Amino acid sequence: MTKALIVVLAATQLVIAYGPTEFSNWLLTTFAFIPERVTLEGGAEYATMLTYFFLHGDWTHLIVNALALAAFGTPVERRFGSARYLLFLAASAFAGALLFLALHPYEIAPVVGASGAISGTMGAIVRFAFTPGARLADKRPSPRTPYDEESHSTSLSQLHLNRQAMFFLLAWLAVNVLLGVFPQAVGVSNAIAWEAHVGGFLFGLLFFSFFDRAGRHALSSQ
Repeated sequence: MTKALIVVLAATQLVIAYGPTEFSNWLLTTFAFIPERVTLEGGAEYATMLTYFFLHGDWTHLIVNALALAAFGTPVERRFGSARYLLFLAASAFAGALLFLALHPYEIAPVVGASGAISGTMGAIVRFAFTPGARLADKRPSPRTPYDEESHSTSLSQLHLNRQAMFFLLAWLAVNVLLGVFPQAVGVSNAIAWEAHVGGFLFGLLFFSFFDRAGRHALSSQ
């Protein structure tokens, strides 16, 4: 599913970059997340808090997100299974847009990109990648079997005891705040919706257990 999503993202960018200008502009104005429009109009505009995932500002933006999705989305997909993984990405994207909306309800600049959802996978990674016994590159499970026979994950109450997980969490937050507050310091010229990154990350971190197939299997076996 991660590979399929990357193909869809690339195909969408091809249309935006090389398709008819009027159609490309229509895609961007219709499906980009524009906070002011959601605040004032509501209704169907809430759907853009999901559809902005498929749009990117340029090829560099897309390539960076595609690489990040491949790196962090793949182990999360293997852990959750494809169906829960898609729901998780959608919920993470929405959570990222929701936090951005809460902080900038009348922002008129469009927000685009899969970064909010990808940040959700990074939040999920914190919950299991650094846990003893967890495996990121395990053999692909069949659709009829769980990812693992036991749930190798770290609970929120014990997360502060996992030094590696906490280092990753704090480093990720520091980098994103740096990108948002001082983008020029790291060579970034365009504005970055770091608030959407944080919203997606927190969702993945806090709601990991709800989507975790291995954890749910372990609980049902007890």
